[in-house]
Amino acid sequence: MKPTEFVKVNGQFWGEHLRSAGEHLLGSHRRELPGPLLFPRLMLLTETPDWNILELAGVSREYRSPEVRRQKAASVEEYFGLGDGSAVVTLPGENLFKDATIATEAGRQELDGYFPATAKMLGDEFTGPGDQLLQFAPGNYSTFDRTLLVHTANDSIRLHWTLFAIAIHRSEPAEKYLDFLRNYSNARPHLDPIGTLSVPVEAADLNGDAFASTYLAHGLQDGTVDQFLDANEEILLSAFDATRLIRQPFLDDLRPDFILERADGSHLIGDLKLPVLDSTNGKKRRRAFRNPVSEGAAQLTQYADYFKSTENRAFAQTKYGVDVSDPRKLLIIPTQEPVGAAEFAQAGVEIVDYDTILRLHLAAKS
Repeated sequence: MKPTEFVKVNGQFWGEHLRSAGEHLLGSHRRELPGPLLFPRLMLLTETPDWNILELAGVSREYRSPEVRRQKAASVEEYFGLGDGSAVVTLPGENLFKDATIATEAGRQELDGYFPATAKMLGDEFTGPGDQLLQFAPGNYSTFDRTLLVHTANDSIRLHWTLFAIAIHRSEPAEKYLDFLRNYSNARPHLDPIGTLSVPVEAADLNGDAFASTYLAHGLQDGTVDQFLDANEEILLSAFDATRLIRQPFLDDLRPDFILERADGSHLIGDLKLPVLDSTNGKKRRRAFRNPVSEGAAQLTQYADYFKSTENRAFAQTKYGVDVSDPRKLLIIPTQEPVGAAEFAQAGVEIVDYDTILRLHLAAKS
């Protein structure tokens, strides 16, 4: 199947399927759902030398025709979590992961202490030693239906929650792929259509600004860092089990985007590699990055090194009332941002995309 055929088949199927689910379920079965029904906002189509990958991203409170974006990746393994070495899970034939977690052993160990909200969304667990998460083989239809992917390399860890993703070898014909989507959809429970999420939360927990455009387009990219933190403060606090958000503290010549103070007294220093605006002396400047992970890791290392000084720690405690020691380094990226294996292994930070933070927030609230 050529990439152009892949685009056409997905546009045909998902437009009809999601529109039908929105009209029928919200009109006739709203009270039977466990909570608000959420829809994807982005259809991300990725081409690798041998594979086509579909991922539905974003979380919208109402059905809208998903925006289509196309991109390329070095390999299917790198897209789902590094590209060389032994794998946590080898994928022969057809594979389905639904309401599941796939993690390296090191990544799984980090979840309980650092990301407690994941306890409510782990589902079936697939863990093991490995240098990458998955090893694909021709003939695969590998489907990731509400699946948390957690991979590690050296001191780096990345969390990525997929609402729905599928990898299909490019040798598969378009007709066979379309039949697969239809059969998989028809086999699902009526009140749980593929590509949607219904969680038992109050509508008020779906913060208006943050959930209006979850993949950071059509609005949020025109906001400043401070406006982003305004819209996302409650989400950041609940997702990371934090009690306090310190916004853009001035630390001599350094200015992190935020510091989170957790309930256990530990801290995270955060950097936003998102298309938001900086505001300096009344002027706004859009952030632009060539290598978001590498640039963010370098900045976060500077911020963490600042707190190695007793004098600097005392300054921050006096000015902001926060005693920071050995902080975690948190890099927030757009959901569709690819992360190369080499830069990830060298980063030494926690990388979490925006949709995953929203999912952690919903899990904490449910």
